[in-house]
Amino acid sequence: MTTWVGSMRMDNRQTRLVREISEKALRLFWEESFGGMAYGSRHLHRVQRIAEFLWKKEGGDEFLVLAGAWVHDVALANGHDYDPQDVAQLTRTFLRQFELLRRDETDRLVACAEGHESGGDSLSLEARIVHDADVLDKGGLLGVVRHIWKMTNMLENRILGGEHDLKKLENHLTQRQNRLYTQTARRLANHLRGSVDLFFRDRRFALETMTWVSRLATRGIITEKVAEQLVSRSDHPSLGRLKDQLECRYLGP
Repeated sequence: MTTWVGSMRMDNRQTRLVREISEKALRLFWEESFGGMAYGSRHLHRVQRIAEFLWKKEGGDEFLVLAGAWVHDVALANGHDYDPQDVAQLTRTFLRQFELLRRDETDRLVACAEGHESGGDSLSLEARIVHDADVLDKGGLLGVVRHIWKMTNMLENRILGGEHDLKKLENHLTQRQNRLYTQTARRLANHLRGSVDLFFRDRRFALETMTWVSRLATRGIITEKVAEQLVSRSDHPSLGRLKDQLECRYLGP
């Protein structure tokens, strides 16, 4: 049985800040990321929920974990989130609007956003939790759908098709899943990995699904709706846990 180790609970100022940061970060993500095509996506909600779960198991500063989860994708409003320096600068600019935020908190939140894609051995515990929460939302079949969507609308800017694109998708997901920092996240990733293995093992189904998802992505259908349609159209064994991922039910108590 895992002992609850969450620490450093939020005060009233921090609770208010998380609420204000979440509202503005969500609005920015919905209205600006991918040219507004991600409007309605629940990605930030899930990452925040996963991060809170990891914090309860791994410890750290609750405020930095929750606020970091909300701001980790701020840079997507400017078109990409792969250059750590750009991510840091854009996140810092976003955080300047919150007068209640202390300078040291700003610096640590910027570090959470900066490391959410690239990772790194110097990450704080809170930054590692935010990184792992984002990786877990790109785990399982939901992660497959999410990255197809991102490749289609940002990284490749075209409808995906063929073994080359499928291999690129598989390699990216494998690399991220192999770079988790917390014990709790690694355990959860192992739980989700089986469905991904089943998906990529059936190359015909994987190729057909990749292109089908990619076509929906070009129409701006968000990943949650794509995932729901995918479950409705196929009974492939890789899809068995997809609904649980949408609601984060795999996290457990």
